[in-house]
Amino acid sequence: MDSKPANPADGAAGPVTRGPATVSPRAHRADTIGAAEVSNALTKFAVVLLSSINAVLWEVYTEAPVMAAIWAAIAVWFIVWMVRDARNR
Repeated sequence: MDSKPANPADGAAGPVTRGPATVSPRAHRADTIGAAEVSNALTKFAVVLLSSINAVLWEVYTEAPVMAAIWAAIAVWFIVWMVRDARNR
């Protein structure tokens, strides 16, 4: 008695068929939001928040409007970048 199948590709369930892959009704992996995208969004949000706080602190405590304007411009630039990035998805 030989318990091995004649063809090694044949398993207990029968021969392995190779053909076109079936299309799954689930969403494609590229259509879902991954951990990297969430991490990027949170990092951008943190930069906007901290830049805004820094701009306020420069204006209030050191009375340096130039530095406050620079930090405010960084915060606005990140907001614009986030909006453009979200629009291009």
